[in-house]
Amino acid sequence: MNALKRVRKPMHRYGEEDFDRDYLEWGMHDPEVQRREAESLLSLAETGHPLRILDLACGTGSHALAWSEHGHDVTGVDISKTFIARARESCQPKGLDARFIVSDIRDIDYGGVFDVVTWIERSFFDGDIVDAIWRALRPGGAFIFDDRNPANPQVRARQEDWRSWREVDGRFTLERHEVNPETGCHEDVWITIDPEAGLIEEKVGDISKPQSLHERIDMLTQAGFHEVRLRTIDGETFVDGPEPSWLWVVADKPEANHTADEARNSAKVRRAQ
Repeated sequence: MNALKRVRKPMHRYGEEDFDRDYLEWGMHDPEVQRREAESLLSLAETGHPLRILDLACGTGSHALAWSEHGHDVTGVDISKTFIARARESCQPKGLDARFIVSDIRDIDYGGVFDVVTWIERSFFDGDIVDAIWRALRPGGAFIFDDRNPANPQVRARQEDWRSWREVDGRFTLERHEVNPETGCHEDVWITIDPEAGLIEEKVGDISKPQSLHERIDMLTQAGFHEVRLRTIDGETFVDGPEPSWLWVVADKPEANHTADEARNSAKVRRAQ
């Protein structure tokens, strides 16, 4: 048997045409689950009038289309041309006018026009994107995203080292997710073995240090969001405990048209109290 050629390269994942095509087959959530998420989010943001909603990393637009069906003005943004094409196709038979844009969400540049910004199944979180979301929201608007309950046993297990594999048509895909005990950094590796093609392809994700839910909340208050609330999918207030595993984070931008610096100073005062 000839030796397999091994290729190692960065794993960009979303936005790669082959990955996105495969993701359409096995990666999307159950449509009923997504519809329930969409209904739940609306119940948190509903004001009795149509909302302008910006849906970050919208995927194939399942949530955005559900909000559009309720009469809301929705803009979906995703880096994947494959996902956005599917979202646009889904609009046509329903006569919906939701807008879908191909773009890296890091490049969004809107000036205070949205009532709600959503980010479901986020892949990263940093100060730059939080600041961009702040700018996109009108005064009194809300940023809503999902997160995981750090006290839940399944969530805690998922944050530990784990490996998995699957085989489809003679091609093997292995995943390795590990945390360096010395640095606390997280490394993700995906390996595809294709014996017929004589190829081992190893894709490595960016090495990163995991953030806690409380660190993300603190980042939001530092950006100027004056209140950050945790809700269950049923809309109930979450305080603590191991259940549920899945939570909404709702961050409110102040009603008054403060500058970001003024709001940040106010947030610092509240944290000191």
